[in-house]
Amino acid sequence: MTDISYATWQDRQLAVMLARTGQLLRELREANLSAAGRNEEMAREIGRITALLEMREAELPKLSRQEESLVSDAQHWQAKVAALEKQVERQAALEAELQEGRRSLQKEVTRLSEMESYWLMQIRLITDKVNTSDYESANLRRLIGELQRSLSWKITAPLRFLTKPLFRVMTPTAKPASRESAAAGAPVAAAPAAGPIEPVSRAANPLDAILPVLQRARSVAIIPCAIPFSATLNQRPISCAKYLADQGYTVLYVAWQWAPDEPVPNAWEEVYPHVWQLPLYGFQDNVDAIAAASSAKSAYVCTLASPALVEATRPLRAAGYHIHYDIMDDWEEFHRGGEAPWFSASLERELVVLADSVTAVSDRLAQKFAHLRSDIAVVRNGYQPAALGCEQFAAARTPLMRPKIVGYFGHFSDAWFDWDTVLYAAQKRPDLEFELIGWAISERTQARLKAFSNIRLPGIVPQKELHRYVNNWWAAMIPFRPSAVSAAVDPLKIYEYLHFGLNSVVTGITGIADYPLVHFAGDRESFVAALGRLPDKPDEQTLARVAEFLKACVWEERLALLNHMLRQPGLL
Repeated sequence: MTDISYATWQDRQLAVMLARTGQLLRELREANLSAAGRNEEMAREIGRITALLEMREAELPKLSRQEESLVSDAQHWQAKVAALEKQVERQAALEAELQEGRRSLQKEVTRLSEMESYWLMQIRLITDKVNTSDYESANLRRLIGELQRSLSWKITAPLRFLTKPLFRVMTPTAKPASRESAAAGAPVAAAPAAGPIEPVSRAANPLDAILPVLQRARSVAIIPCAIPFSATLNQRPISCAKYLADQGYTVLYVAWQWAPDEPVPNAWEEVYPHVWQLPLYGFQDNVDAIAAASSAKSAYVCTLASPALVEATRPLRAAGYHIHYDIMDDWEEFHRGGEAPWFSASLERELVVLADSVTAVSDRLAQKFAHLRSDIAVVRNGYQPAALGCEQFAAARTPLMRPKIVGYFGHFSDAWFDWDTVLYAAQKRPDLEFELIGWAISERTQARLKAFSNIRLPGIVPQKELHRYVNNWWAAMIPFRPSAVSAAVDPLKIYEYLHFGLNSVVTGITGIADYPLVHFAGDRESFVAALGRLPDKPDEQTLARVAEFLKACVWEERLALLNHMLRQPGLL
C-alpha cells in the first residue's frame, strides 16, 4: 500500500464526513418536509373532525327532541295497543254474545220452521178435507139425482105428499124469520098450497145413445178439457182427441162446466168423426156406466187436476183403463195467481204418483215432479199446418208492407201478458204498427191502449182466417211476464209463427229461447233492441232450417209417443 500523508488522510475523512453530513441534511430536510405534510394533513383532519363535532353537537338537541317525540309516540301507541286489547276483549265478548244469539235465533228459526211445516200440513189436511167435501157434495148431488129419478122415489111420492101435513103439525115452532125481516115487520110467506100430484116420467139418459158406440169400439179414450170441442182450434186436448180418433179410438171429449146447468154446445153429440162431446157433470154422473160399457183397450187422459176428474180415475182404473196424466201447465202457479180455482196440489201429486204414465209439456214441468217419479216424458205442443189455411212461409214470402207490422194472436191476460213492454215498445217505435188479435183484454188495459195510435185490435179472428192478417206482418211477438208460469209454458203459437216464417221476439218463456227465428229478450229495453236488429225477411237458408225443425213439431209427430204410452197396459 502506498503511504499517504496524514493531511491527505484528514482531508479524505473530512470529505467523507461532509458527504455524510450533506446526506443527513438532505434526509433531515426531506423528513421535515414529510412531517410538515403530515402535520398539514393532520390539521385538515382535525378541522374536519372539529366541524363534525360541531355538527353533532348542533344535532344533539334535535336528536334529543326526536327521542322525546319517539318516547311520546311509543307511549301513545302503547296506550292504543292497550285500548285495542280492551276493544278486542269486548269484541270477543260481543262475538260470544252474537254466537249465543245466533244459536238462539237458529233455535227460533227451527221452531218456526217446524210450526210452518205443521201449519202447512194442517192447511194440506184442510185442503184435502175441502176437496173431499167437494167430492162428497158432488156425489151427494149425484145420489140425490139418482134417487129422485128412481122408481121407488116416484112410487113413494104420494106417501110423502100425504105425510107433509103430519110433519107440519108435529113441528113445535116455525122457523124464525131473519132478524132483519122481523125488525122491518115483514110478513112470513105462507106455504104454497098443495097441487095435484102429476106423474113424473123418467127422461131418457143421453148416454144411452153413446153406450152402444162404446160397446162396439176397438179402443176408447176419454179426454177432459177446459173448453168445448172445436175442430178449428189447436188446443192440446182438442188436437189429442182428433189425433186419437184418427188412430181408431172412440173418444169421449169431456167439456168443462162450472155448474150442472151450464150449457155445453153439441153436448152428447158426435162433434168430429169418432169424437163425442160430454158435459163434465154428465160424465161425472155416468162414469160408472162408461167404465163398464167397453172391454176394449181404453185410456183416460186426464189434463186437469180437479177433484171430480181425479176421482174419475178410480172406477176407470178398476175397469182396466190406462190412466195417463198430461201436465199441460204449471197449474199450481196459475192457482196461486188467482186462476184455476178448481186446482188441488195434493190431488195433482196423487195423480202424478198413481198414473200409469205421465207426460209434461216442458222440461221445467218434468223437473218439477221429478222427485215423485223419474219416467215423466216431455211431449211438447205442436200445430196442424192444414188448420192455418196457407202455404208454409207465406208471410216470409209476401212483399214487406210499410209501416212494418209486429203482430200477436192468442189470449190476453193481465196476469201473464206483458202489456208494459208492448206499450213501451209502441212508444219507442212509433214507426211500427202493433196488431194484437185475440180476446180477454181487460177494461183497464183497453183504457191504456187508447193513448196509442199505432196499436190495432182486430178482435177475435178464426184460425183459418189468421193468414189474411199475418201474411202482412213483418215480425211476431210473445211478450209474457217472467214468472214460474211463463217458464213452464210451451206456447202453441210459436209453431204457427214459424209456419208463417216470422221472426219472433219473446220475453219470459225461456224454454223456446233457442228455437229458430226466436229472439229472446230479458226486459223491455232488450225487447225494443231486438226489434231494431230484425232483418226485413228471413233468408232462404234460414227458412230451410225452420222447415226441417217444423217436421217434428206437427201434432202427428208429437202425439205418437203419447199414443205408444197409452197402448201399454194399465195397473189394476
